[in-house]
Order: sequence, then C-alpha cells, then structure tokens
Amino acid sequence: MAQFAHTAVLVGGSLTGLLLVLLAMPQSKLRDFLMPIVSWCFALACGVYILLPIDLAPEIALGPFGLIDDVGALVAGILAARSAMKPRHLH
Repeated sequence: MAQFAHTAVLVGGSLTGLLLVLLAMPQSKLRDFLMPIVSWCFALACGVYILLPIDLAPEIALGPFGLIDDVGALVAGILAARSAMKPRHLH
C-alpha cells in the first residue's frame, strides 16, 4: 500500500508539473481552454472561504480587523471572475 501511495504521489506530481508548464506557455491551446475554468474555480473557492463558519473566529476575537482576510478573498474572487469573463481571442 505504501508503494502505491508513493507511486501515486510521484505520478500526480509529475502530471501537475507538466500541466503548470503547459499553462505557463503563452501560445498554449490548453491555456486558452483551461484558464477560464481555473479562474471560475478560484472565484468559487474565494466565495466558499468567505462563507465558511470556521472563519468566524477571527471576527469574534479581533472585531473588524478579523474581516481583513475576508475582504482580500472577496477582492481576489471578483478579480478572478472578471478575468474569466474576458473574451479570449483565438489565434
């Protein structure tokens, strides 16, 4: 079982690295296809982070200063959604 987990981590890490390299290439067709999906997923993750009840602890302890991370997540989510809505030009 440990050998399988080790192999799965190596293969998964290699595939993730390859995907990141392909996404970093400016003329990659994969980039044109996946970047809007990644942007929407990031915007959704930011929204979920803002609504999580675990995040209420800083607001209770720190008052208004506990909302700083929520404001950052809100801004990042809005920027990601705006990026996903921009029309992509096909070359």
